[in-house]
Amino acid sequence: MAAELVGVARVVSDSPWLGKEVTDHLGRPAIVRRVYDVNGQHTAVLTSSLPAIDGGEAISGEHVDLLSTGGNAPVFPGYQDKLSELADLESTLHSGGATEEDALQFRAAHQALKPYQQAEYHLRQALIDQAEPGDRVYLTGKDWYGTVADIDDDPLHDLPRMALRIRLDDSVLNEKPHLLERHPEGTIELTTLMMWPTLGLI
Repeated sequence: MAAELVGVARVVSDSPWLGKEVTDHLGRPAIVRRVYDVNGQHTAVLTSSLPAIDGGEAISGEHVDLLSTGGNAPVFPGYQDKLSELADLESTLHSGGATEEDALQFRAAHQALKPYQQAEYHLRQALIDQAEPGDRVYLTGKDWYGTVADIDDDPLHDLPRMALRIRLDDSVLNEKPHLLERHPEGTIELTTLMMWPTLGLI
């Protein structure tokens, strides 16, 4: 079940991050609305004050150690630069000209970044695995909203849930009439990889 594959999302109701205005690792302003503990990692649910047209996301998640606030730097600074360094090391390994030192550096960098790379995914998936029909969801990247139509509880379908049937909002269907042509009821099976439950926040 979900607890075995991803983890259980537990609310951290006394987190000092709650309600804070922060900046995520991409430099986007946001507000911390929830904090969860998943596998020992504290991850924040953020709502953005930046419009989607400018790269903001109505709801997103990030490990609290990557957040900065006021004049305070994040606990784990330079995350984006470290990701680029990791990608360069991986490219070197695949090029065939890597040294043993390159391989050691890659493994060390990968282990150091792993909790931060996985935090958002683990939280989002843990919450999606708890979704019920009628729950509202937000699709990042597309800036779409919809409602969970039904849940396939077939035990042969493993968790984590990788897709859900979503009834898209009328506002989305009005903007994308071709979707309604293909799906007259406005209900579409969509990947959960870019999906967030709105948690009543938006």
